[in-house]
Amino acid sequence: MIFLTSNGLTSLNLINEFKTAIKDKADKCCIVPTAMEKDKNIDLWLSETKSELSTYSLTCDYFYFGIDSNEKLLEYDVIYICGGNVFYLMQKIKETHSEEILKKAANEKIIVGVSAGSLIMQKDLILIKELIPRMNKRVKLKDLTALNLTNNIEHLPHKTRYTNTIDAFEKRVKTYEKKSGNNVICLEDGQGIIINGKNHKLII
Repeated sequence: MIFLTSNGLTSLNLINEFKTAIKDKADKCCIVPTAMEKDKNIDLWLSETKSELSTYSLTCDYFYFGIDSNEKLLEYDVIYICGGNVFYLMQKIKETHSEEILKKAANEKIIVGVSAGSLIMQKDLILIKELIPRMNKRVKLKDLTALNLTNNIEHLPHKTRYTNTIDAFEKRVKTYEKKSGNNVICLEDGQGIIINGKNHKLII
């Protein structure tokens, strides 16, 4: 099961869905901070995230691609993938050949993707690169394929923020939709999409 979220489990509806998903099934969680490794506030974000997840009676560790073995991911019931630079995150996943273990985890465990952590779950990063090319300037990720775990559902996080900060955001999304033939679900903070096998559920 995958929770695609804009900014984490920040609404009552998402929290209730998560509680139902983990009830009597989960007690170990790992937090994956890879996407935010360059963030100057990483320690604060991680402390807050760990504190939040502990309210669900989850015991939390941190997992680092390239340091921890890929197989270690399967020791956890919940895998919480933080937001940050989606291109850096995808680069690290590819460099460590972690794609298959994440696909297995999506089938057997509960993955919560936050912003960048949710974007890597879809088939590619083409749209986000078109909208925010500067994010890939340092990383220079050329292969934009992602994990392809969302049944071809495409989404973007932070709708209001992107509308206010990205020139012609809505027009550019519509142009992409027309060109690609895919609909894009633009999530506000506090919203999400749950992928469960071949089914999905929009949480607003």
